[in-house]
Amino acid sequence: PQQGDDWIFLDWKAPIDGGAVAAYKVQRRERPSGAYLDVGTAIESEITLSGQERGKDWEYRVLAVNKAGESPASNTVAAVL
Repeated sequence: PQQGDDWIFLDWKAPIDGGAVAAYKVQRRERPSGAYLDVGTAIESEITLSGQERGKDWEYRVLAVNKAGESPASNTVAAVL
C-alpha cells in the first residue's frame, strides 16, 4: 500500500468468480487481535482512506459485495501510519 501521515491507499484485484461485484467493503483492525470494523466502501478496486489514526499497527482487508451477499475476506495487509 501507499501511505502518508494519516492516509493509506489500497488497491486489489477483482474476484474471478462469484458474479458481478456491486461494491467492496474495506475493514480495518488493530493488530494483532482487534475486531474488524468497516472503514470504507468502494465501487472500483481501490480506495484512499484518510483520517487514519497514527502510531497504531493496522491490518486491512477487503470483501466483495453483491446481491448474493459478501465474499470471504481477502488476504490482509498491515501498515503502521
